[in-house]
Amino acid sequence: MKTDYIKIPECINRGVYKIYSRNLAFGAFNGESGFLGIREKFGQRYIFTEYHRDSSETYGTVNPIEYLGLNVPDNIPLVEYLGSQDQITKRAVEFDSPVSEGGKGWYYLDDGKADQNIRPVAVGNPELFNFMDQVEKNHGG
Repeated sequence: MKTDYIKIPECINRGVYKIYSRNLAFGAFNGESGFLGIREKFGQRYIFTEYHRDSSETYGTVNPIEYLGLNVPDNIPLVEYLGSQDQITKRAVEFDSPVSEGGKGWYYLDDGKADQNIRPVAVGNPELFNFMDQVEKNHGG
């Protein structure tokens, strides 16, 4: 395992790093202990978070090696996904708690109405994906 790495207090919030980790080559620091980057698994590429090796809350696998001198723009959220939507209507949805436990189950955010026909899917973060994809292309990832 790499022993020379940038410690958490030295990492820049929203800063983009060349990293040594299990699944990522580059990561954007989320200001706490996570690094978001593009992971590939079973032929799919998607935003994934791994954590700094010195993280106290999780098993960390990231060793930041080099700050690349760029930051994720403030208008791009540093999250893996942007919530959920109904697959058919494309309306934003959330889950309350199971109907069997007195909750609403899945419901639409715009009107608060529950519907058992909702087919929820995660909404990716295409802006962060495109930004990190460009980082990989520009830095030999």
